[in-house]
Amino acid sequence: MKKIDGELITILILFFAFLILIFFVVITLAIRYRRRKKENEEMRVLFSEQLLASKVEIQEQTLQHVSRELHDNLGQVASLIKINLNTLQLKDPGKAEAKLANTKELVKQLIADIKILSVSLNTDKINKIGLLRAFRIEEEKLLKTGVFDVALTLPETLPVIDGEKEIIIYRMVQEILNNTIKHSQAKRIAITVSYSGKALEVLISDNGVGFDAEKKLSDKSDMGNGLVNLQSRAKVINATYNIISTPGNGSESNIIIPL
Repeated sequence: MKKIDGELITILILFFAFLILIFFVVITLAIRYRRRKKENEEMRVLFSEQLLASKVEIQEQTLQHVSRELHDNLGQVASLIKINLNTLQLKDPGKAEAKLANTKELVKQLIADIKILSVSLNTDKINKIGLLRAFRIEEEKLLKTGVFDVALTLPETLPVIDGEKEIIIYRMVQEILNNTIKHSQAKRIAITVSYSGKALEVLISDNGVGFDAEKKLSDKSDMGNGLVNLQSRAKVINATYNIISTPGNGSESNIIIPL
């Protein structure tokens, strides 16, 4: 009888120990769940803030670009069209025909430039036209400066990418190119986009003066803050951003976005 009682007590102790263990496991899982939920919520808030900041910055930058284009390019083309029409001599059919042909080409150029600007004005159009077309538009902007030799390499297609993620990727590329234009003194810029099936990779390099990347990341200059900002944005979309640069050897920026 005592043996049975002893076994019963042992079973009860083990049972209660098992219940206590389950209780602690449940509490631990609940705490981890709440912590992960809080982290996910914070990440969603950060993503929303970065997305809004990206949209605002794209709009600010593109409005500046539009202002320059209206003054330096569209205004000039429109003036040439006006001069052609004002000096058109109908009495000389040969010269009039040549001038009209030239005017038609100027009008075509004007329409094409306006279409490019219309894309820049509307952030949502980035989602509509896709990243590949957006990269080609950035190439066109660089080439139109007459300062840079641009090598753009793109895949034929890209997988479907979340629209909000596309905006942040596009903004990151814009920021890298802006840094290159302002600081690199480069003559050649190479942009290579590749897709491996698991990740999208954007590689941007230049043959400029370069800089000490590690030192720049730790200082408080506009460029240093910009590099930190790029890393922060990459983190929001679960991507990685790395930059390799040394004085005299140009720069290479790499964005890898898992898909």
